[in-house]
Amino acid sequence: MPPVAPSYLTQWLAPVVDALQVGAGRPCLIGLHGSTPGFSLSLLTQGGPSNQLAARSWLVIAKDDDEADRLYRDTVFFRKLCGLPVQDLALFPQWEILPYESTAPPVDLVARRMQALHQLATASRTVLFTSVPAVIQRILPAEVFTTASLQFEPDGNVEREALVSGLLRLGYRQSSVVEIPGEFSLRGGIVDIFSTAYAEPLRIEFLGDTVESLRFFDPATQKSTDKIKQAWVLPAREFVRPPDAVDALKPLAADAEWHAPSLYGRMDTLLDYFPQPPLLALDQPDVLRDQTAVSWKAI
Repeated sequence: MPPVAPSYLTQWLAPVVDALQVGAGRPCLIGLHGSTPGFSLSLLTQGGPSNQLAARSWLVIAKDDDEADRLYRDTVFFRKLCGLPVQDLALFPQWEILPYESTAPPVDLVARRMQALHQLATASRTVLFTSVPAVIQRILPAEVFTTASLQFEPDGNVEREALVSGLLRLGYRQSSVVEIPGEFSLRGGIVDIFSTAYAEPLRIEFLGDTVESLRFFDPATQKSTDKIKQAWVLPAREFVRPPDAVDALKPLAADAEWHAPSLYGRMDTLLDYFPQPPLLALDQPDVLRDQTAVSWKAI
């Protein structure tokens, strides 16, 4: 049973919780300043037997990435301060490039976005923080994302050719030494992959086509660290060609993501990744409305 915050901390939010549970109207918190929005969210979004909303996911929308990151960090801080878990919290940033700019999104931002989408696809509930520019942009169809992601376990069988082609389709680049997300290398029976799913690269040891072990390793020293029982490799680019495409294994153009609607025909929204409709928390709705107009004008 997950821990819950003491009742004296949550009592002042009882009217909001009651309104959310009934599902009537749109409860609003006003007069919040500084870190109090994060403190409020840390309590409203907590799990626990006394909270009927514990099974519901949340989507928290802020004006921009800076505000979304601030809310996320404040919520993490107060969750930890109250002895509450933080594994259900995630951040979904924007690309930070101009619309239709001929530049690939920074791989570290792509990694953060892929981690958030993966959590939505695999976790029972998620409290996701994002911004107006990120939430209005269409993204990979959820089915494409889930079917393209690779999963490894000890004693599993993976053909080397299929592994390499799968990594290339996901936008990974082959290199002699793995140093940054989106790279992989082959050395005999060892495959190193800096998956966008993790903060450290993976080292997969093979015996033939059988996975013998999975470990993280330090890219600076190249020494193995923690041994793990399961590993995921998520896309390194948000443009995944079908396996039977004639150019499936060719390097992606810098602006490939902007051509995704031509490839898929239909793009999804962030809301399509939630298994069930989430509760929406809007940080200053009037500001969000104005920022949406600014974002559309830029597009």
